[in-house]
Amino acid sequence: MQDVIKNVKLYDLAIACSMYDSLTPFNTSLRRLKATTATGMDLSNPVHRASLLSWLNDWGCRHLSKESHHIASSAILDWHNQEGAKLFSVGKALWELSDREIALVIDAYAALKNRIGACLTRGGQELQIGIGPTAASKILFAIRPEALMPWDEAMRNAFGCDGGKESYHTFLMEIKKLAETIGDLCKANGFNISKLPRKIDRDGSTVLELINEYIWITVTRKCKLPSAHNLAVWAQW
Repeated sequence: MQDVIKNVKLYDLAIACSMYDSLTPFNTSLRRLKATTATGMDLSNPVHRASLLSWLNDWGCRHLSKESHHIASSAILDWHNQEGAKLFSVGKALWELSDREIALVIDAYAALKNRIGACLTRGGQELQIGIGPTAASKILFAIRPEALMPWDEAMRNAFGCDGGKESYHTFLMEIKKLAETIGDLCKANGFNISKLPRKIDRDGSTVLELINEYIWITVTRKCKLPSAHNLAVWAQW
């Protein structure tokens, strides 16, 4: 895992993001969500919550089944009314957050993941299913895409995280380090990190989206990226 952070190159990130965008349907789904919430995600808006839940299903959170979307929608609205106003303003990047703002995020994450998001009947018994760590992180990512990183089980395992609030804090701090490393590489190449999406032909994406794609390709899917040397050779064939 440390190699992904310490040895990252802008070339690696660009290749991983190209692979992610070409080989998965996830950005198509994310673009649909952005189109529905073009003025900004508003969790008090039932249409926005419905779009959010459809996107979560597309992004692998199938435990929040369509049959239980009304349960998850109500839980998210209740969480938003209690916790949403405490979060930092939209537009801030992860590396711009204060310790206090991060502490509020961690508490908000813990409150969200423990809420009931679905119910199912099994063996004649009704079971309540929590929103859980993966969906909670993705909801936070949806409402603060510049700053709050989503994760899945493979990412949690790779970072030594158990899904609890303290481990989410650890994860965000590791992602912050990675973003700072990428920022330094951008400066060394003559541009600010905010320009990175445009530099790799990804206008409309946030830097954090690109980092998520890089980690999903290299960690979740364990894809080996081609070397710059090999690509240069292949390009001449």
